[in-house]
Amino acid sequence: MKRQCTALALAVLMASAAHAADVVELDLATVVAMALERNAALKAEEERRHEVAGGVEEAGADAWPQVDVITHWNRSRSPSLLNSPDFEEFVEQFPGFTPGEQELYTVGVEVSQPIYSGGKVRAALDLAELVVDITDSQIDAVRLDTALSATEAWYRLQAARASLRTVTSQQEARRESLQVVQDRFDLGEATRLELLRAEAALAEVGPTAAEAEGRVVVEAARLRALLGLESEVEIRGQSTTDTDVPQVPTRDELIHRAFETRPELRDLLLQEDALHRQRTVAAAESKPQVELNGEYGRQVRLLENLDDDLFQNWSVSVSLSWNVFDGGRVAGQVAQIDSQKAQLQWRREELRRQIVADVEQSLAALRTAVESERASVVSAAAATEAARVAAETYRQGVALQADLLDAQDRAISAELEATQARLERQIQWARLKRAIGRLPTDSLEAATHDPETARGSAAPDEFPSESTMSISIPPSPGR
Repeated sequence: MKRQCTALALAVLMASAAHAADVVELDLATVVAMALERNAALKAEEERRHEVAGGVEEAGADAWPQVDVITHWNRSRSPSLLNSPDFEEFVEQFPGFTPGEQELYTVGVEVSQPIYSGGKVRAALDLAELVVDITDSQIDAVRLDTALSATEAWYRLQAARASLRTVTSQQEARRESLQVVQDRFDLGEATRLELLRAEAALAEVGPTAAEAEGRVVVEAARLRALLGLESEVEIRGQSTTDTDVPQVPTRDELIHRAFETRPELRDLLLQEDALHRQRTVAAAESKPQVELNGEYGRQVRLLENLDDDLFQNWSVSVSLSWNVFDGGRVAGQVAQIDSQKAQLQWRREELRRQIVADVEQSLAALRTAVESERASVVSAAAATEAARVAAETYRQGVALQADLLDAQDRAISAELEATQARLERQIQWARLKRAIGRLPTDSLEAATHDPETARGSAAPDEFPSESTMSISIPPSPGR
């Protein structure tokens, strides 16, 4: 129901965009929802569900009776009587005897039903159902990656736009400085060199502004591709300017949640179960197979006799087959499956360790991003104030022009760094959620998957506990 509501909301959004000169207003939640509904690569992955559903139906067919309607027409001439040594003397008594041609018509129904297959049919059905769960787990992993890619693209676009706004502000500040120098030059208080420096300083910002504009175009194109939007659609909206970072659980808590929810780990566990079923299917080939077969119909030489019960043709049989020796074929198949199971166990062990590494790296990156944001915010505030003071003292003729330009450059650079640091912190927050199997819009307290599907995963206390990795992040100072 929730997914249907999301799809309806997106449909309304896209319909509104069509009537608003191809403009869409987005926020992070809408970006993630749109990526999950419209991303072409994800839709192709989700289409596998239909393929697997067909495989389940195919596997289930072996448990049902197989019914075939059959018709045969046969025209033949057989000299078998003439070639038989037992009838040579008998045929010689009829000079001129010639075998005739014969037509035979058969109409009927054939039915076959497996009675006992050594567990092969049941295991095949279980295997098909497990493939459905495996496919869902793999799709979940692709959904998480798609959502994270869209989130990063969204933040990169916001960072590019923020950089463009900052560079534009720098251009405006350089224009104002040039006007101040021009006024002082007209009054004889500034030199020709100062005027040329101010003009050069304004011109230097031009390439930077062009680069910033190009970056906005590139990032917008990347986001449109992820969201399945046409190139003519204009994307509007800004990311939230939150400065408060939620409390981050401890390292061990995050690892425990990752073991419960990471679809990649669930995928390997299900694949291991699937191989167990596949082994049963393979081993069943060397067990007795019992099948019921039946046939009913009419067999006539003349078509007008088809409705005559005298020409009924039927048979019922129960067949038992037992492959006593196959040259080691089944044993070889079973050995291969056992090796695949062992490989999966090693891969699962490696994945568990990789999950621990992902969580620890994401925690460290988030902590670094938070500290960088704090420092950049303080630096930006100080640099902005220094630029204001430098501009005021230059107007009063106290400061040098070089001091003013340097202060403006530091203020712009500090503001860019603060913007980038804030968005980087938001990206690292989304990556931490991905490390534990959450969407960027989910909370860290989101409901976990059924623990039954996560059996065999390592408990957090199997890994060395590092309390120093548990970070509590206070809010960053606002700008």
